Amino acid sequence: MQQIAIVGLGNFGYYLGRDLYARGFDVIGLDIDKAMVQRVKNDISQAVVADATDRETLSALGVGEAQAAVVTIGTNMLASIIATFHLKELGVAHVYAKALSEEHAQILDRMGADEVLFPEKDLALSLSRRIHNPNMLEYLPFIGDHGIFDVDPPASIQGKSLRELDLTNRYGVQVVAVRDRGRQTVNFIPKADYLVGSNDELIILGSNENMDKLTKDLKVETESD
Repeated sequence: MQQIAIVGLGNFGYYLGRDLYARGFDVIGLDIDKAMVQRVKNDISQAVVADATDRETLSALGVGEAQAAVVTIGTNMLASIIATFHLKELGVAHVYAKALSEEHAQILDRMGADEVLFPEKDLALSLSRRIHNPNMLEYLPFIGDHGIFDVDPPASIQGKSLRELDLTNRYGVQVVAVRDRGRQTVNFIPKADYLVGSNDELIILGSNENMDKLTKDLKVETESD
């Protein structure tokens, strides 16, 4: 069973740990706040009152044996930096760390964090895009200025094939999958002759700039129909 260590059991750490445990992971959670530990103790494998900035404590708990760790410490920037450093020094293969600012993220990266998380920023950007364009169901950051976008196709493109839409050549984006909401199925890397249906959601990979152009044109087409 794969072990995951979660450092910081605030709301983010609590929900993450509980969900990972439900998915079959061996989850050990650490927090200096006894109340936080008490809240989650029945929802994960092991919950411990511990100071993650103390290397000896982490070592004694066997956290270095975890395949991955997530540092979700909320407001104590220094604690999150030290904890990230110790986890990497103890040999944790993959450390995710939650950042509070761009400067914090840069330091976490220097400390060896394999992936820096901006949950509030990512959620804000996703909501902003959905408000700006109601056809945009979801947005996930990918690499650099690229993202994965979940788009509800307007009536103007339903019934057309991906070849007709020619999104790759026209907008520089790629439909990587189509989700059928009715049958709850996913068609990965759909063929060019795939016809877009009314129950479909298009999962598209592209740059933010190119997706803005695409969704703007789709909105114009929808309004003119």
